[in-house]
Amino acid sequence: MVTDENGKITKINKAFERITGYMEEEVVGRNPNILSSGKQGSTFYNEMWKELKEKEIWQGEIINKRKDGEIYKQWLSISVLKDAGNNVTNYVGVFSEINN
Repeated sequence: MVTDENGKITKINKAFERITGYMEEEVVGRNPNILSSGKQGSTFYNEMWKELKEKEIWQGEIINKRKDGEIYKQWLSISVLKDAGNNVTNYVGVFSEINN
């Protein structure tokens, strides 16, 4: 998944569609929080964004929700992309489902 600098989804791939149940036309322009399960509070997300801003990468386990409402765990890695002027242009998230 790729978002713009404001966190709006600009591109997904077929794996995203398969794992989440959402098609590209349903998510482009939306915030990735549409996947939020509500299982992790604001403290979790504040820490994630703090680390992402400081280190320009974040990795960890996250609990999300598919389009059909099913809760699932995923391993997520987010990287920051910047332009030549050191301005954030995109965030790239790569995730895989964690099967117990």
